[in-house]
Formats: sequence, C-alpha cells, structure tokens
Amino acid sequence: MQKIFLIIPMCILLFASGCTGEKDQMQKELGSILADIQTYEKKVSESENQLASLEKKEQILFGKTVDFGIEERELVESGVSKLETYLEERRQLIVVEQDAVAEAKGSVERLTDLQEGTGDEGAKSVAKLKTALVKRYELHTEVIELYEELLNRQSALYELLIEENVKRVELEEAAGAVNKQRTKLEDAIRVFNQSTLEVNSALKETQQTETE
Repeated sequence: MQKIFLIIPMCILLFASGCTGEKDQMQKELGSILADIQTYEKKVSESENQLASLEKKEQILFGKTVDFGIEERELVESGVSKLETYLEERRQLIVVEQDAVAEAKGSVERLTDLQEGTGDEGAKSVAKLKTALVKRYELHTEVIELYEELLNRQSALYELLIEENVKRVELEEAAGAVNKQRTKLEDAIRVFNQSTLEVNSALKETQQTETE
C-alpha cells in the first residue's frame, strides 16, 4: 500500500509570491513555508517510489530463492546475499525519508509565528493546518518505525534460508511474523493516508481564507 502525499495548490503559492504590504507579507510567508514543505514532500515521494521498486524486485527474487532445492545451496546463498543488499538499500532510503520529514517538521513550526501575525479567521485556518500537519508527521514516524521492524523481520527470515539445519516450522514462523508485521504497517499507512486527506482539506481552507 502506497502513501498519499500532499497536494499543495499552485495557486496559493503563486498568489502569495506576488504579495506586498503587511497582510500580503504574511501570505507571502505562508507561500514560502508551503513551498519548503512541498520540497521535502517531493523527497519523501521519490524515496517511496524507489522503495516500491526495490520491494518488487526483492519479492520476485525471494520467490525464486525459496524454490531452490537443498542441492542448490550456492544459488540460495547468492539469492539471500542479493536480498540482503536490496534490504540494506531500503534501510538507507528510510533514513533519507526520515531526514526529509524532520526538515518538513521544522517548516511546520514556522506556522506558529505566522498564526500570531494574522487576523482571527486567518489564524484559525493556519492553526488548523498546523495541527493537521503535526498529526500527519507523527503518524509518519509511526509508519517508519513499523517499516523498520518489517525490515528486521525480513532480515531474520533471509538468514534462516541459509541455515543448514533450519526446520520448516521455523521458516513458517518467520514468514508469518513478516506477514503479521506487514499487516500492521498497512493499517498504519491507511491511517496516515486519511491524515493526508485532512491536511489537503486544511490547505484548501487556508487558501480560501487567505484569498478573501
């Protein structure tokens, strides 16, 4: 299941970029903050696309590797080695994603000062937007933690594949643990995606307020 990303309307960015005066300066700052967030969101989206590609390759290779017989041990070891390489690449992409989210959080905090420098209606819409963004990034952290645990469980399964005296029940238990963790991750992503829709809604509301 893929994550849904923010849809920051270009019209609000373009509107804010041509502003002058005190109120217009606030709108310009809002546009700057949203532009920064959009930049970080793009980094996360690019990471997600690469993760999806690696996961697909890894899944195909895993299927081939587990089909090898006992007499094809070298092929199993070669397959596991490549699986672990894919897994490590995914770990690195997760770090990139975490860094991008941390930067986005910093931009979100700038909304506090913006909220204090605008009128009642504007302050409400900005506060709602900030609350939605904070919630979304907190949920993203939970998703990442679950994903990291999924990587750990997959790594444990791969290691069992090359153990000489591994029992079938051990492999089944390890595979079951992977599937159970994947289900938890999918549930968390579903909640995360709902929060993204809430942010997109808040963005539209902010746009309407600032253009009135």
